[in-house]
Amino acid sequence: MLDIRMDELIRLDEGLISRRIFFDPEIYRAELDHVFARCWLYLGHESEIPNPGDYTTNYMGEDPVLIWRGMDGEIRAFLNSCRHRGMRVCRTDSGNAHQFACPFHGWTYGNSGELKTVPNFDDGYFGDLDKDSWGLHPVSRLASYGGFIFGNWDAGAESLDDYLGNLRWYLDIMIERSIGGIEVIPGQQRYSVDGNWKIASENFVGDSYHLTHSHGSCYGLPVRMLNPANAITYGRNKLTYYDIALDNGHGFTQFILTGERIEVERALAKEMGPEVVEYVEECYARLVSLSQAQADVYALPFGNVFPNFSINDFSALRPIGLYLWTPKGPGRIEVWQWGATDRDAPQAVKDVARIDFARGQATAGIFGPDDTENFEQVTQSTAGAVGQRLDFNYQLTLGGKAVEGFEDVPGHISNYISEENQRRFYRRYANLMDGGEGAHQTYEKPRLAAHG
Repeated sequence: MLDIRMDELIRLDEGLISRRIFFDPEIYRAELDHVFARCWLYLGHESEIPNPGDYTTNYMGEDPVLIWRGMDGEIRAFLNSCRHRGMRVCRTDSGNAHQFACPFHGWTYGNSGELKTVPNFDDGYFGDLDKDSWGLHPVSRLASYGGFIFGNWDAGAESLDDYLGNLRWYLDIMIERSIGGIEVIPGQQRYSVDGNWKIASENFVGDSYHLTHSHGSCYGLPVRMLNPANAITYGRNKLTYYDIALDNGHGFTQFILTGERIEVERALAKEMGPEVVEYVEECYARLVSLSQAQADVYALPFGNVFPNFSINDFSALRPIGLYLWTPKGPGRIEVWQWGATDRDAPQAVKDVARIDFARGQATAGIFGPDDTENFEQVTQSTAGAVGQRLDFNYQLTLGGKAVEGFEDVPGHISNYISEENQRRFYRRYANLMDGGEGAHQTYEKPRLAAHG
């Protein structure tokens, strides 16, 4: 039991958070138990394992997991650890297999998790080993929302729908806009960062404050993003942005709520040809069938699903970015990121999305290195004995009122450039760390579109 009161370290009424929560090994160990073993965590997308026997691997906190589609077509997830001596049974990132034999002592498991064979079963165990009791340890709860697979170690946890809460209204925009369904582009980027996972998560949950400063050079840089014949600049424009804090610590920033995004999209589509124009109009029509409010939003900007799954989705003509900030200790994370597109998008859109993802929020892209530098140097400059005695300041817009006039849009809406989303992220975090139920924190009654 953690002998530290989070309300002494996270003083949200004052807008102050102790730097200790980003460095203390005892706090980090408690996070693995109270956050990563209790929350729904993103594991992968169904498009990555379409066929019986397909598998992929991931982590839930620091626990390695194997996500495997059985020969019956059902998706299951297991702790990637042999029940005999704990060896990792699957040592590749992805593939297709009917079974795995542990490379240490040869215990063999089928893709429903069952223990199939044990060396020396008759002459060593004398036939008495109960193989039914020694299958792979399953992830307690597994669920999918729009093809996105989540797992939870807590058998008593609330449903995934309840956990996502009013975030579902926004995820439906991204999911339903896709004509053929979302498809993850094969391949993945991974790299290590010497920083704390919360610094990365909060960067996506609501930190637009850093954009013109950390990424300032990008906003004046002509980059041929959507068409080799059309230079699109990262410049300031007249669009009005908002931050939106959602249930259970989720949040997104840089939302456009009044329909301007589709007009920008139409202009870009014209540069790419009639097929793309038709595609954009079909995407928009699909959202109108959900609700006009969702069509006016049209695309998600960037945000974070608590605790450590970040998304950006600025346009049907750009890639969907999926990011995991996988903890590897209090001062280290492993970044996993994937790009995704609409399965039925025109090939020209798919080609641009693949290129855009590689040179945007990527290991050696336009934005990724700026963020990595921030994460690491924040850690380096505050990890000392004196530095850890101080607080981080989260007082931007403290005491500000929610933006009114968007009754059909769920969540707490703040003016652009706010730290309200971060404060709510840490309120959720503190509740879990203090042992509170923390199962469901609602800031307003969600108004959700039906999702099939």
